[in-house]
Amino acid sequence: MKESLLILILLTLLSFSQEKNECDEETKPYWLYGINSRFKGESPTLRKVFKEIQLAETNITPSNGFITLRLNISKTGKFCAIETFQIDENYESTEFNNGKLAKGLEEIAVGLTDWKREKDYRTYNPIRLKIKNGKIEEIF
Repeated sequence: MKESLLILILLTLLSFSQEKNECDEETKPYWLYGINSRFKGESPTLRKVFKEIQLAETNITPSNGFITLRLNISKTGKFCAIETFQIDENYESTEFNNGKLAKGLEEIAVGLTDWKREKDYRTYNPIRLKIKNGKIEEIF
């Protein structure tokens, strides 16, 4: 009986002492509540960061479509997670260069650290890339 009571007390104390990870908080859309989360320098900076892979990848297959990187950013501007969506010109799910292009883009995106916030909410920021004629035509 004493052992059961002791275990119950310990579990209760441990549950109160656990730190909450800022990446575990609820995610709010960047366009809601006037959060306005952004990367310092916005689109020109993002185009510069992805320029090397944009110039190197000149024969992407399938040759037309879109890639969206959805970066989940904490309320303090810390990177939490990334989701990648790839669609072809018919809006069907696909993998460009058998998924290798998305992996390279994710590696670059994870390195972005200069996120600015106007409000303290965990949110996500999309980075979109347009693939046309086997090349990355636009980054927005």
